[in-house]
Amino acid sequence: MVVEDRSATEIEDFLDHIDRIDRDHRWSARFEAAPSQLHHEEAGFVAPLVFELGDIRSLLANWAYVQSAMSITDPFRLMLEYTQAMMGFLLFNPSPKTIEIIGLGGGSLAKYCHKFLPESSIRGVEVDWDVLAVADQFCMPPGSDRFEIIWGDGSDFVAKDERTTDILLVDGFDSSGQPAQLCSLDFYRACRARLNAGGIFVVNLCNYPGKHVPMLHRLRECFGEVITVTVEAGMNLVVFAFRDERLEFDREKLRVTAGNLQFKHQLPLADLVETLLW
Repeated sequence: MVVEDRSATEIEDFLDHIDRIDRDHRWSARFEAAPSQLHHEEAGFVAPLVFELGDIRSLLANWAYVQSAMSITDPFRLMLEYTQAMMGFLLFNPSPKTIEIIGLGGGSLAKYCHKFLPESSIRGVEVDWDVLAVADQFCMPPGSDRFEIIWGDGSDFVAKDERTTDILLVDGFDSSGQPAQLCSLDFYRACRARLNAGGIFVVNLCNYPGKHVPMLHRLRECFGEVITVTVEAGMNLVVFAFRDERLEFDREKLRVTAGNLQFKHQLPLADLVETLLW
């Protein structure tokens, strides 16, 4: 099963609309004040903002950055390409017992895992209480025995919580980008120590020229194996970092796995297999 073309068109139209707002409101003020003097009020913006266009409800950190996008009629569908790519851990572990997510946002990954991986226990960490306050508008599952919502800093959680996990997903951003504490060497080391044998750490990085290079160096220093995939027209880099060393990746075996998974998951996993770099 592949992601429908209609979905891609919807999200492209939505992102184009947001981009027009960004140009009209934010960039017009670029030369009128130093960056430190620019405020959300210039665009009539109060973060986080829940914004709707057609069938898409989104959570915005600022006019230029969409934290989450949800189909109102199909809230469990992963709309953004990078979220689909982050689910690529299924190619290596189709049925993890535990999944942790740092940076819940609108809950796209949490909702998907909760619905389509019913045997998995999920812990989600979100630092912004205002984001958690709008969770119901994005159909976030309520807290339960298998879905725990934690309000706090992701780096503190990883350092202090004594539990372990099979999969650790990090999609932590604020209005300024990726917080330093979520891409430090100490953080990556703590994440690796948190993984069970065979565990996988998956992180979404901004793929600005040169900006992600130090993070990749740190990840390769900390983890046994690291593979990457570029998504969102080159704007995002999704990294899969493996706890164990000396792994051998066989693209043909991954193709078979992707074919088996297509009956359960509406994700472009077959396409992902062809674009993974190791």
